[in-house]
Amino acid sequence: MSPDPPRPLIPISPIEAPTREGVKPAPPTASTSPEPYRVLFPAGAALGILGVLPWLLMALGAPGYPADLHRALMIEGFELCFVAGFLLTAMPAFTHGPRCRPDELQRVCVAIAGFAISAVLSKDAFAQAFAAAAVTSLVVSLVSRVRFGKAAPPEEFALVGMGLLLGLAGTVGGLLLATGVITEPAPRFFARALSLGMVLSLVLGLGGLLVPTFSVMAQPLTITGIARAGQRGPRRAFLLTVAAALLGALVCDAALRPQWGAWLRAIAATASGLLAWKLWQLPGRRERLSWCLWASGWCVLAGLWLAALVPAQQLAGWHLVFGGGFGLLTLGVASRVVVSHGGHGLAAEHQVLTTPVLTLAVLAVATRVAAGWVPGAGVTHAYGGAALMWILAWGLWLARVMPRVRRIGSPVRMPVTPSR
Repeated sequence: MSPDPPRPLIPISPIEAPTREGVKPAPPTASTSPEPYRVLFPAGAALGILGVLPWLLMALGAPGYPADLHRALMIEGFELCFVAGFLLTAMPAFTHGPRCRPDELQRVCVAIAGFAISAVLSKDAFAQAFAAAAVTSLVVSLVSRVRFGKAAPPEEFALVGMGLLLGLAGTVGGLLLATGVITEPAPRFFARALSLGMVLSLVLGLGGLLVPTFSVMAQPLTITGIARAGQRGPRRAFLLTVAAALLGALVCDAALRPQWGAWLRAIAATASGLLAWKLWQLPGRRERLSWCLWASGWCVLAGLWLAALVPAQQLAGWHLVFGGGFGLLTLGVASRVVVSHGGHGLAAEHQVLTTPVLTLAVLAVATRVAAGWVPGAGVTHAYGGAALMWILAWGLWLARVMPRVRRIGSPVRMPVTPSR
């Protein structure tokens, strides 16, 4: 008996349906609520601006050291908004289930709004409770649509599922810590469970699908030397190995062996980045968005290796991961979703992801990473400069995006780019 031919695990865009002739975006449908990305992406950009604003204010003379507020707003606000917006929008394509219902979107939005208000007011217990509610709502929405057999989601959802569970563990742990019920096994362990657990797992899992596909790399859905497109067994084994390494890194953190954890993360991300993301290839489509996504992968690898090889500059390495890796990936994927799912055509990507937006974002990350080597009081000014450039980058992006999330264009048919 001949084996079934491999089938793509995702379409060209996460919210488009593949056909023999091309990729046809799902048409806009009447609904009592907007699509999730139209609410959560602008909210995420706003929280990304709010998350760095305290550093700018500190550089201008405001008292205090806002590291905890910054960390919370950037991971549980900024990144969680974009993660939720993407997954809730894309889940019909990934799970073959129904679209996000209005009540599901409302629950996530209310929870994230509650988190943001509580975090700004320094109500840590309430903030973590709301963040846990947001992650729980997202998990319930996804799990209720997952099917097995031929309709099963891509194997990369093993990393998505683990990431969301780590997010739930990190927020619940943060809640119990804030209420005095437990103590952390290691300093900022629950924060790491969110940033280096939840977000890194999601990035490595979804990035392996989206970056090669959106960048039109050769054979985008293969894992080099391990699995062809649609070959689930070897793919599953590889992804579970990556997941085990990321989980093992958190175990090392809890056991007060953070450097072991840093090495495990760097090795796992390198395997994923080179074999699944195929970062050793140049993008097949040489355009701004493709370079943005490709560069985000290299920032993740470079930052994790910096943290592993130079422990004294671990914070600089993580900011290269968070700002350069997570930030650029968020910019690229969100821009594609806005123009593709909104029916504006891929040509509109250049009007959203502009050269000034990317330049300012890259300069913000470079300035923040370089702050690790700035002596004395200059560090504060470096933080403030990086914050200002980040605010300008996301402010410009938001200004370009808002007209396109307020209206839906006409669906367009885009050609399938064959694997080469």
